[in-house]
Amino acid sequence: MKSFRLLLIFIIISIILSGSVVLAQLSPDKDINRWLRKEEPVIDSIHIDYADNPSDTAFKPSKVKSVLFSKVSDLFLAIKKDRRRRVQRETIRRDTSEVKYLYLSNGFLGARVIETFEPSLPDSNVLVRIAVYEGRQFVYDKMSVFGDYDEIFRDRLNGFLNNYKKGKSVDPFKLKQTAYDMKSVLANDGYPYATVEYSIDTLIDFNGSDIKFNVQSDSLVHFGNVIIEGAEKFDKRLVKREISFNPGDKYRREDIIKTQKHLLETGYYLTLYLSNVLADTSNNVNRLKPDFVLNLREKKTHFVSLKTGATQDSLKDLTWTFSGSWGKRNLLRSRRLELTAHASFIVFTEWRLKDHWYRARLTEPWFFGIRMPMTVTAQLSPVVKTSSQDYDYRKESWFVSVSTTRNLDDRNRLIAGLQYESVNIYGLSQEDQGILKQREGISISLKLFTNLTRDTRNHPFIPSRGSLVNLRAEYIGGFLGGDDSFTLLEASWSRYQKVWPGWISATRFKGGYVREFGKSESVSLYDRYQIGGANTIRGFSEGNLGPANIIIVANQEFRFKLIGKFWSSVFADVGNGFRNDLEVKWNRLAVSYGVGLQFISPAGPIRVDYARRLESKYISAGDKFHFTILYAF
Repeated sequence: MKSFRLLLIFIIISIILSGSVVLAQLSPDKDINRWLRKEEPVIDSIHIDYADNPSDTAFKPSKVKSVLFSKVSDLFLAIKKDRRRRVQRETIRRDTSEVKYLYLSNGFLGARVIETFEPSLPDSNVLVRIAVYEGRQFVYDKMSVFGDYDEIFRDRLNGFLNNYKKGKSVDPFKLKQTAYDMKSVLANDGYPYATVEYSIDTLIDFNGSDIKFNVQSDSLVHFGNVIIEGAEKFDKRLVKREISFNPGDKYRREDIIKTQKHLLETGYYLTLYLSNVLADTSNNVNRLKPDFVLNLREKKTHFVSLKTGATQDSLKDLTWTFSGSWGKRNLLRSRRLELTAHASFIVFTEWRLKDHWYRARLTEPWFFGIRMPMTVTAQLSPVVKTSSQDYDYRKESWFVSVSTTRNLDDRNRLIAGLQYESVNIYGLSQEDQGILKQREGISISLKLFTNLTRDTRNHPFIPSRGSLVNLRAEYIGGFLGGDDSFTLLEASWSRYQKVWPGWISATRFKGGYVREFGKSESVSLYDRYQIGGANTIRGFSEGNLGPANIIIVANQEFRFKLIGKFWSSVFADVGNGFRNDLEVKWNRLAVSYGVGLQFISPAGPIRVDYARRLESKYISAGDKFHFTILYAF
């Protein structure tokens, strides 16, 4: 991603300078050039020279050095084998691009950068010398929009000018983004051929610059027909129902993007490309009502998958799982059928089969003719020997659920459904079964559930910005029937942001409440919260602070990269579980702190955390190691 950004910076700089020459060179000496390319010498030092006025510069040498690709070699960079400590083929291009971006984005529109390399004897290292010609710094003065476009767009286009303050440094990259945003407004409302160009007045005697956006909307365009190519294994009607526009509708680029996204979400296609076709550009009809060609590359109708790996269990630090699936994507034209077998084993703390289950799942992508997938799931967990304090018994369970998912938009998702679950106990008398069912919460249950998620994170495993909000509610028993009746409400909020270079702040607040009603006298242990452990309050064994009817959790973690794929973290956790409202007091909260080490694998972070808990009136001092996968939040 960083290399792409740097390349983009270089291209934009070239466009802005309109063909001006980048004044950076290796050296006029061919022998030195040959030596640089062959030896890739270590960078011994970096010097910044200011050609204009060394005593009055916009940026200190330390600021310029901080944006360079080149880095002065030290022991830490040598251990990491960082490429930047040596002169590379792309060193000049990336150094000068970064420095130019720094100056251009701060109003120095005529800034020039020259980079040279000098041998540093006697160890054949190299000195990097960067000469900076700052030039004049320009600031915003008057902003305006003119051109030929419909009056209905005037307020929206002029609204972009509110992002610019008079006297602030001119940023051509921000201006280019604004021009793109203005064009998007027009393209999303019927004018895809619109052009937006901006100009910066730099000929005036003072540094204030007039900025003008020239908008030419061209003609109103409507959608034509869509020609589908590559639909061989799946019915073309499956494609047509995912298209977000009809022939004759006003052109909207958002509809094209939405169509592409919806087609990929079906799971039928590997790649797709939607492009307009102008068979005869001289015919204005074709231009103003273009046809589109949709090229598809389909997935196979059947699939087989095998998976194995470590997972986090609610009561054990680590379990190892094996699973295999077979599926068909075009059952009854568009339904998806998946059959899965799964087994998990408790490892390290003890070695035994934890559970195994077999599941059939059928998905209808258009429930009630709405783009809202409905999934019917049936799962059987055969008899497994289980130990629980005074009893050794065998437990068998099965459930059937119906759920539906509605993507409210790109960031918000709503899931709702109904589930029936039954559990059978073998190897105990009727009296002991009753005692065990009451103690462990083993029962027949019917529940309604809903889950609302808002996810703005930039990465699911290692987010550096954005947030995750989750609201969950369950209604068990009551008018639905079953052995128990209770409700559950839960909310969590996580926030991720960069606090300083290389460091990510991760914050989470979570609360939960479960309470019985009707004929139920209490909520079973199985349905209460199990709090404490690797993913809630570290420094405690899994479930050590539970079972609880009420939970409060607050976590703060700072994450930073060490070497290669290894990361580290420091954290503090606060929270506890409570049986009732009267127990919720500040002095009952458990507090722990610690450090962690993570290896970033393709499946997510594999982490080891060490945490110490603070002693209080209700909590004893102690510590614990946690070994698991994925971050705690």
